[in-house]
Amino acid sequence: MKQTGIGSLIRIFQKNTEMQLPKKTVYKVLSSLAVLCIMVPCMLIVGFISEVMTEALVEAGSPTGGILFEMQILSAFSMIFGLLVIFSVMFFSSDREHLVTLPIPAHHLMMAKFLYAFFAESVMEFLILIAVFVGYGIGIGRSVGATEALHPVTLLAEVIGIVLIPMVPMIYCAVFSLVLMAALSGVRSEKIFYHTSTVFLLLFAGLFLYSLRGIGEINVENYVVSLGSGENTLLRTLNTVFFPVVWLAQAVSGADIGMLILYLAANVVLLAALYWLGKLLYQRGLYTAASLGTTKRAGIRAKDVRRETPFKSCLNKELFVIFRTRAFSGNTAYINILWPVGAFLLFYFTGDKGAIADFIKAYRMGGDRAEMLMVMLMVSVAFIASALNSLASTAFTREGQHLALIKFIPVPYRTQMLAKMAVCVLLTYPMLLATEAVICSYVGVPFGKGVLYAVFMLLAHIISVVVGMGMDSAAPYTSWSDEYSALRGNLNVFFNMAVMMMISVVVCALGFMLYEVLGLPIETYHIVLLLLLAGVTARMCVAGCRKILENMEELEA
Repeated sequence: MKQTGIGSLIRIFQKNTEMQLPKKTVYKVLSSLAVLCIMVPCMLIVGFISEVMTEALVEAGSPTGGILFEMQILSAFSMIFGLLVIFSVMFFSSDREHLVTLPIPAHHLMMAKFLYAFFAESVMEFLILIAVFVGYGIGIGRSVGATEALHPVTLLAEVIGIVLIPMVPMIYCAVFSLVLMAALSGVRSEKIFYHTSTVFLLLFAGLFLYSLRGIGEINVENYVVSLGSGENTLLRTLNTVFFPVVWLAQAVSGADIGMLILYLAANVVLLAALYWLGKLLYQRGLYTAASLGTTKRAGIRAKDVRRETPFKSCLNKELFVIFRTRAFSGNTAYINILWPVGAFLLFYFTGDKGAIADFIKAYRMGGDRAEMLMVMLMVSVAFIASALNSLASTAFTREGQHLALIKFIPVPYRTQMLAKMAVCVLLTYPMLLATEAVICSYVGVPFGKGVLYAVFMLLAHIISVVVGMGMDSAAPYTSWSDEYSALRGNLNVFFNMAVMMMISVVVCALGFMLYEVLGLPIETYHIVLLLLLAGVTARMCVAGCRKILENMEELEA
């Protein structure tokens, strides 16, 4: 294939825009840990949900409903979260200026960037889809029979679906970005482009809430019934938007080769339409991207020239980078708001029914097992939330190709390190406290225990921050082409999340062993956990911070 061909360009993007796994044994161990702690549990949970939903909808007389709804939900999320990625990769990547000067047709460059973004963004979704289809097959096998679940056409349709389900929503994202960039060529700000994903997210949330209308009491059983009856507003809307998925669902559930061919033809037509549209509009969109921000006037205001302490200057710099960059602000700062909001919605809608109501009742009655579960919940949320926002695990990656400046600015390494840690605490711990306050208010936790939980969460948060920064300082990912690649392609984010999930499992196992196996009082769990977390935190603050400083000294200038 020619070096200017689409396939060659895709290989170049994969090599230059993804973090390579460091050749150290510890990273191989972390990779295995990440698979065991993140991928496998997610796939098991999704597969179980798919199996249960399939069996429920078979009983409701709609065997296709479960698999169709799951595929449509995944399609919707692919479009919502893929839009900014497509925008960034196609128009705002740092390699744009270098590539457009080469003798490469603009639409070839566009297709290569699109296909690279499609595969890079959909890897996790491929795994989720495998779990969805396996769960569906088990559910159908138990409800209808193994013959239907193992039909060759069904299996072929499932394999094709695993690869192509994210394709249609990603094509929509690319088409939308092409049209918008070409139509708004006079715009001089990127904000209008990035705000579109928020609009789609709000529309999706609104559709979901509207789909609850008329189902009676809000619970899983009634929602499944609405899916089986075909009256679910959300599903009907998604069936219209992502129409090829309906044909794939019929091919899977009915072993219909005709529907499978129709589904493949629809994907080919949509991909061809994107290619044609890129030939017409991509060059114009690149001109729009190149002109963004050209009307801004540079200047130094009096209030910008002021004396600040080195720590405050570094802290302000970190906050400026995060909040002035859409990718960083949304995925590292604002994502923390989801925890207290999610806790509120969970307890507001389900706090008076089901397992959660039983838990609240047991806790208020002084049940030791409920107290143990509450401690496990608080500590696990602190560990996972601190890792999920990737503030710590991208602390050095966010510097990008300017990482070497850390060695040359007249600020001690320790001051720079403490500023990066302070940002993690300022943007995460208040949201953890808000989450705790919501949970404690609904459960009825006494003030004293609430303070104890807050201490547990602070210690867990500090551990997660030091571990994340330690990983990122040892192997920072600096060759990213855009901010979304800095987050999506950074293996340190993945590894830190896996380690925190493993620690959460250890915390839960410790409580189970002390209370359930050894029969010790719940107060023993409190004391042991407090001493353990405090000891690890102290160790991290000394040895961990020392290691981070050593890594900073060894950074390549």
